[in-house]
Amino acid sequence: MQPQNLPILITGGNGNIARLLAKRLLKDGHSVTCLDITDPNTDSTVEGVDYFTGDICDGPLIEEILKDRSPKIVFHLASLLSGSSEADRKRAFQVNAQSTFNLLELALANGKPRILFPGTGASYGSDIPANVPENQPQWPENIYGVTKIFNERLGAYYTMTHGMDFRCLRPPLVLSPYAPPAALTAYASHAYVAAAKGEPFVFPVSPDIGMSTIYIEDLVEGFVQLAYADQGQLSRHAYNLHAFCPSAQEIADSIVKLRPNFQYSFEPDNVVESLLKTAAKVFQDASARHDWGWNPISDLDECSQAIFKLLEPRQKLA
Repeated sequence: MQPQNLPILITGGNGNIARLLAKRLLKDGHSVTCLDITDPNTDSTVEGVDYFTGDICDGPLIEEILKDRSPKIVFHLASLLSGSSEADRKRAFQVNAQSTFNLLELALANGKPRILFPGTGASYGSDIPANVPENQPQWPENIYGVTKIFNERLGAYYTMTHGMDFRCLRPPLVLSPYAPPAALTAYASHAYVAAAKGEPFVFPVSPDIGMSTIYIEDLVEGFVQLAYADQGQLSRHAYNLHAFCPSAQEIADSIVKLRPNFQYSFEPDNVVESLLKTAAKVFQDASARHDWGWNPISDLDECSQAIFKLLEPRQKLA
């Protein structure tokens, strides 16, 4: 059953996923507060959202927000990504791990809001089967993945021992028109942006390369569905998500169906190929589908249509 008119907090609130999530929650009639270390700009501001600018590591500020807004649900999205985390491991631990401990402690003392957290399929490491079971051991190979597992286990501890309600999703690669330009493995997302601009695109992989993938709005919907689910429905602390596994050639073919003039080529990059050759093709997600009705877009052409629809407003502003 969908809850009504809840106060909700999103950390990392200026991020692309956070903005779509805020719009989705406002549509359901909730009041949304976003916290981010950067000021929201014109492009990232969502009408109807209250914004706080501050560091997720600032304990007094987090406590002030929890006391003032009394959120019933917190989407804890604030994080350094993998590249930034490797560049500054100390800061990565502070932002990605220490801040979660502080948030859980403060939440415990201020109403025990339900907390939703994004894990990552990358936490499994590289030595994994193509079809990854839900109970696959997690052995990450970077500090980003290590902090994600730390948070998963920490949240489970607070749930089991202190009565918190901590829920985690582990998404695969996210197909999004907002993917950072420097993200090497986000070539599929970059291809859509190029096609929308009428520009040629060079795929940095072989035509048959692909990995487990999800469309960004489905990820947002997954967060919302899990947040709304009754606790008694849930059988796991952390859930895998999977939608489909398109190859680079299938991505190109799907784009051409909608943008017939799209010009592309393949020039495999050894670094990108090495990252993706061992990537999982499927993250088993039967528990998410059974427990709370996870049902993403699994048709690539339908996904392509949705991505170009998201890109339309950006093209008008360009």
